[in-house]
Amino acid sequence: MRLFFTDGCPYAHRTRALLTLLEQPFEPVVVDLKNKSPEFLSLSPTGAVPLLDDGGFVLFESAVINEYLAEKYEWKGALSSELHQRARERLAMKRFDDLLAPLFFQALKDPALYQSKPSWRREVEVLGHAVKGQSPKSLVGLHVATHWLRMNWLVPTAPLVVALREHAGAFLDEAVALPAVVATSPERAPWEASIRALFGL
Repeated sequence: MRLFFTDGCPYAHRTRALLTLLEQPFEPVVVDLKNKSPEFLSLSPTGAVPLLDDGGFVLFESAVINEYLAEKYEWKGALSSELHQRARERLAMKRFDDLLAPLFFQALKDPALYQSKPSWRREVEVLGHAVKGQSPKSLVGLHVATHWLRMNWLVPTAPLVVALREHAGAFLDEAVALPAVVATSPERAPWEASIRALFGL
């Protein structure tokens, strides 16, 4: 099993953390996003990481990869055993990727987005409801932990970060503290410097 990733990518971080948590061996393949190899491009229709090659079975998109791995290795704690709660968790993960994570990074350059797109506050409430009383050692926990780590490194006072802390702070902090997340986290200083340079912060 090979995992194509870059060290600083929060999406790839999710899958590295999951494989570490499940104690499953894999061959790490670091991708240079500025000079992608022909092999990687031949496997990836998006050119993005992570990408999993499981004996010729290729998957991309971190949420899909992680759910596949959770099912393959029969991880009982991946999602809730209750039907409605599982649906809430899947919805929370999708909306986090569709709206909340992109909003945070877009607002680094344009903070006015928090006022012009106020629907994000409702999305935070939905996420908070989905994780209330749930274990952070789960697919949802790994899904949000890698971005939560980086959000707090960059702008812990951003409106989105403050709202997430209000509605789901304990869950998020416990998820970031999971040993598998810590063990696969990038070094803060070089990662933060690269993002600040990219966004002109």
